[in-house]
Amino acid sequence: MRLDGKFLLITLVLIVHRQIAVADEWKVSGALDQEALYNDNIALRADPSAVFGYLLKPRLQADWSTAVMKVGVNGSGDIRRYDDQRWDCDNFSLGANQQYLQKRHVFSVSGEYSQRCSYSQQLEDTGILVPNNQMESYSISPVWNWQVTPLDGLTLSPSYSETNYSRTQVDNNLATNVNYRNNKTFSANLSETHNWSRRLSTNVGLFYSDTEFSNAGSTHSQSVFGFQLGGKYLISRAWSVNAGGGLRWVQQPFSVNTGSDSGNGSPLLAEVGNLDLVYKGRFIDYSLSYTRSINPSAYGQLFDYSSLSSRFSYQITKELSFDLNGSISENQTIGQAEVQAANNRTYYSASTGLTWKFAKAWRLSASYRYQRQEFPDASAQASGAFANTRESNAVMLNLNYNWDGWRVSR
Repeated sequence: MRLDGKFLLITLVLIVHRQIAVADEWKVSGALDQEALYNDNIALRADPSAVFGYLLKPRLQADWSTAVMKVGVNGSGDIRRYDDQRWDCDNFSLGANQQYLQKRHVFSVSGEYSQRCSYSQQLEDTGILVPNNQMESYSISPVWNWQVTPLDGLTLSPSYSETNYSRTQVDNNLATNVNYRNNKTFSANLSETHNWSRRLSTNVGLFYSDTEFSNAGSTHSQSVFGFQLGGKYLISRAWSVNAGGGLRWVQQPFSVNTGSDSGNGSPLLAEVGNLDLVYKGRFIDYSLSYTRSINPSAYGQLFDYSSLSSRFSYQITKELSFDLNGSISENQTIGQAEVQAANNRTYYSASTGLTWKFAKAWRLSASYRYQRQEFPDASAQASGAFANTRESNAVMLNLNYNWDGWRVSR
């Protein structure tokens, strides 16, 4: 009996150890992008400034997972060098994510710290590109998903982000000072999803955000709250549509320094929405998307963003593919303080390219990109070198290595 008991105990320990062992997995992966480019007007100015450049983008990801837990850390860089050294910049980011799974609950949290040139932010917010401007940002985003019933799910997703800008150095060829404002944003979104069938699901959500802008002793905040309704429908095996719409109320800018509203105190009403039509075939992928959203800009204002984009991809052979993309977007300032000028514009972008996957982990691509933006004459920010219409053309050659990495299970 005692011998049988010891044998059963040892067997149980070995079984439990084996179950725990196979549930643990470590994985490390990464990628490396190298790109050579020529841009005939990198700053989108009246006086074109052509540059040759080289970009190096490394990325490394490490993950650990069990049956109930997933943890990952990642780091990436973006090193850019041009023959015009004013546009040189070094970008890097560090991120982490964690996910805990239960039978009906999933809790996850992700965070990121980054330092980068603000060129992409300048292009998105203002269209006025000025070199030697850095941005530092932090963000943390927890998410809680609760499967209330087999057909109903509830999601709560608060987030906090902070972005700080360095001073713009003087550009001798441009007598313009881009006065970016540091900002802190807290937001929360509560949404409910119902699956009516295998093809149709609908959702409803509530949204709130508060953004505080500050610069040179001046601080003001803006609040946004509202709701959105939406749904997703699988038209066929290849076609699907995702649509949604709602309203946002934008509170007039509130001065933290004086404790008073800069506007008339009544909230402004704005519309938000999205429409995505997607086709996924054997050789062709296509999507058409429309988005309208309210977001804070680096100018210390809230922008009404509207964009229409289209993507087309054709798999010519197993190794060769063709891509064609295009988009048009409009930015309109809403709820700005009395001392701020409107910064409205229209931005166009189109690109096309060929990608050759000549080995399992290697890809070589050649592409062309066209950019164009228009400022209305009444926009105070669109004076001098930026007034009216500006265009740029760029050609790029990219070499990508995607390392699948190695994994260890125990």
